[in-house]
Amino acid sequence: KFKRQRVLRERELRVLREQIARDLHDDIGSNLGAIILLGEVGAAHSADSQSREDFNLIRDAADEASTSMRDILWLIQSSEIRLTDMVTKMRQSITMILGDKEVSLTVNPAEFRDVRLSLLFRRHMLFSFKETLNNIRKHSQASKVSVQLTVTANDFTFSIQDDGIGFDPVKAEHVGHGLHNLKRRAERLGGTLRIESSAGQGSEVTFTAPLLS
Repeated sequence: KFKRQRVLRERELRVLREQIARDLHDDIGSNLGAIILLGEVGAAHSADSQSREDFNLIRDAADEASTSMRDILWLIQSSEIRLTDMVTKMRQSITMILGDKEVSLTVNPAEFRDVRLSLLFRRHMLFSFKETLNNIRKHSQASKVSVQLTVTANDFTFSIQDDGIGFDPVKAEHVGHGLHNLKRRAERLGGTLRIESSAGQGSEVTFTAPLLS
């Protein structure tokens, strides 16, 4: 009896997740799409450069929000996301965010033990990874980026190094680089965050968390 009730609850939760995902996609997704289109039209028909820049900023913000929403849908729709799925998603994020840069990606080992990931782990790991990539795109002025994903028996690590202008990690934590968010996400997973950077020397961000967190 209890097993049957648990199965029914799990089925109800799965249906609810799918309904929420559809609502987000249909309502918020269509609104963001309209904002992106309006931004493009506004930029194309603006007479002065400031207005064009403003419309382009609106379009870019809406496009970024749309991408984040798609990632959230991916997280909540799939209850059976495994480590191989996460690595594939990270590859896609690199292309989308750093498509104009020279990027090398190494997965170590190339063949690893696949495991099922908790929603908590995949949420904080994916968004920490994307936030680090976005920081590079927006602030680093880098031309080359090296990404390494490492799987051990217990942990998963991403390490991202760039050849950009670098920064002071202490100061950057207070000026919108999102470093506080990265630290908070690492703590939520019982993991660690290491940031190494200095002016003119590029930067390296290493984020490690237990696979079963």
